[in-house]
Amino acid sequence: MKQLYPDLWQTTRQTQFSTLTVHAYLLRRTGGNVLFYNPRSTDDCPQMADLGGVAYHCLSHCHEVGSPMGSMAERFGSLLCCHARVEPYLPEATRADVCFRTPPREALAGDVEVIHTPGHTDNNVCYRYASPCGKTYLFTGDTLYLHAGEWRTLVVGRDGGNQQDLAHSLARLRELSADVLVCSVAIGAMQIIEVTRGEWRGIIDGLLGPLQKA
Repeated sequence: MKQLYPDLWQTTRQTQFSTLTVHAYLLRRTGGNVLFYNPRSTDDCPQMADLGGVAYHCLSHCHEVGSPMGSMAERFGSLLCCHARVEPYLPEATRADVCFRTPPREALAGDVEVIHTPGHTDNNVCYRYASPCGKTYLFTGDTLYLHAGEWRTLVVGRDGGNQQDLAHSLARLRELSADVLVCSVAIGAMQIIEVTRGEWRGIIDGLLGPLQKA
């Protein structure tokens, strides 16, 4: 695992669908560590244990469902957290412990903000955390992702995604403050991007333009 900030670690690189770079992120916090996304491997579990384990395992949407979700729960007793619409995608023996539903924003464990962002699918959420170390992290999932260093969006209609919902979700995100953007997948190298408020709004405006025209 790679330490990115005093309280944030990136798991070992994995691939998905042969083209996507995948990482998960462990946030160390006094109220219980949070693992964002699904690491696709148990290789980093010993280091996660050294860092205090995983209290909450948070998925951003249904495309993250798969191994090693069960291993995380068995090893650390972690609670699986996701949008309620992810539940039909879970393996038969797996149940979500915490389900997010319809409010635009809600809180998990007191200080992790859950932001409902349908559009890529109908079950996407982003997570925001104001770190006591001084940075606000925004875990964007696949609501926006990096393709060779450029920000992109993708609508997956078979999983409930649509352009109108995505445009509304991006507009919601545009109004939030964030210092560090952490997506769940990338095509090409994964980058953790620090942004000013103006840069963040510029990224969203660039993505909104084509969606609004459509």
